[in-house]
Amino acid sequence: MSKLFARIGPGMMVAAVGVGVSHLVQSTRAGADFGLSLVWLVILIVVLKYPAFRFAVDYATATGRSLVTGYSKISRVALTWLGLAFIVDMFIAPAAVSLVTAGLIISIFDIPYSAPVVAVGLMLVTALILLNGHYMKAEKIVKIMVISFSILTVIAMFVSLPLLGSDNRPMFADLEFDRSLILFIIAVTGWMPMPLSGAIFQSKWICERRRAAGAEEFSYSQALTDLRIGYGLTLILAICFVVMGTAVLFETDRVAPQNPGAFATELLSIFTTVFGKWMYPIISVAALAVMWSTLVALMDAVPRVVGRLFSFANKNPDEVPDRYTMYLAVQVIGVTAIVLFLMGGFVAFLDFATSMGFLAAPAIAYYNYRAVTSPEIAAEFRPNATLVAWSWISIVSLSGFAISYFAFKFF
Repeated sequence: MSKLFARIGPGMMVAAVGVGVSHLVQSTRAGADFGLSLVWLVILIVVLKYPAFRFAVDYATATGRSLVTGYSKISRVALTWLGLAFIVDMFIAPAAVSLVTAGLIISIFDIPYSAPVVAVGLMLVTALILLNGHYMKAEKIVKIMVISFSILTVIAMFVSLPLLGSDNRPMFADLEFDRSLILFIIAVTGWMPMPLSGAIFQSKWICERRRAAGAEEFSYSQALTDLRIGYGLTLILAICFVVMGTAVLFETDRVAPQNPGAFATELLSIFTTVFGKWMYPIISVAALAVMWSTLVALMDAVPRVVGRLFSFANKNPDEVPDRYTMYLAVQVIGVTAIVLFLMGGFVAFLDFATSMGFLAAPAIAYYNYRAVTSPEIAAEFRPNATLVAWSWISIVSLSGFAISYFAFKFF
């Protein structure tokens, strides 16, 4: 077990990005509002997005470089699409994650500060930790947080099963595919299990891991196993939260709280309902840890990728100095402006952030496929016929979701 723990890493970072707002908030809301009726959606979206993450592993292992390099070799248009995706990941996504995490802090410790103020303080602390240790420190923090929370969540899900259908409550909703439901489905799709730009993170983290530990210490087979563990974990936990949301909150006349602290209190009430109040200290710390791990993972990855994106504006990108610190500072300043001055209603902002997460997804899915099938990739790392077909189904399906978002949002 200790050897497995030592070998996994980038996959856990991917899981950390996933097991955050999409799981604790959107998966729980899916169960609370619609029972088990949207479990199929969760499974479908996780399956559809997998090829893009698999191609990230293939490309990074084959070339020793992240997918940003692959995009640069395809075209300027490809880099532009990637830049669009990272507008969300640079500012909007960390703002949403930091607000949910701040809500947990306020709920747990009953501190007399607003969520935006706490979120800014949390961003600053996280930035200082990352500046002191960069990738390997982030990986160690994340692995402990994600694994601990995952164990508690799976146990809670099994314990909650007897509550399904209790008090003669139904387990499934009568779905009416109106505008509000479709927009919620799109919001869930955006960050389930995470924005597709997480595949770019995956490729960058593999490069960082191989650079820190040595390529021979993190082989291709180990990287694939690492991805399957981390990505599979995001699916398991998403289903767990849908089940728990259904068991505890569905058909209970509940109204979604409109501020982060109250939302966090309701989220933690799921676990105390299942286990009893004695569980509150344990689960509150675990929930806070996993949300913070999401913030750590985002704040570590985005400055790396954005720095690499800007480096390709230079004719010799490999000679551009590391500007991780500068881009991390820009991220903190931008998120601070959003949470203090530009945010509207809490739930509405979360829906906006998660919906924006997939607007560039079809392009990322397509360009990941292009990168891994380029002439520079050795045959052993290229996708087989099954993965190729799977990838094209993903590209077409995600394009349909993106078109639907624009149709229902603006017309």
